[in-house]
Amino acid sequence: MLFIEYDVTPNGEIELVALINAVEEEGQDPDGSTWMSWRSREFEDDGMGCVAVPPDDLALLEATENAAGLRAIVERIILEDRAGKEAVPS
Repeated sequence: MLFIEYDVTPNGEIELVALINAVEEEGQDPDGSTWMSWRSREFEDDGMGCVAVPPDDLALLEATENAAGLRAIVERIILEDRAGKEAVPS
């Protein structure tokens, strides 16, 4: 499972921190939920700065051969994640 770790500056700028391939030996965590749970406990942002890359987007990333296309996909994934996490429940 691929995760994108990011920060959002006080000015609202997104900074890519890392791409993490969270693979558990022997296939123990195929969806990355154990890794994400650990990450949420260990980091002060409670998971706000990390998103799992959905399988369709991962395939799209792997098929994209130019930097601008990769950047656009990563930005979309992060913006969608952040919007969902910052949404006020009604």
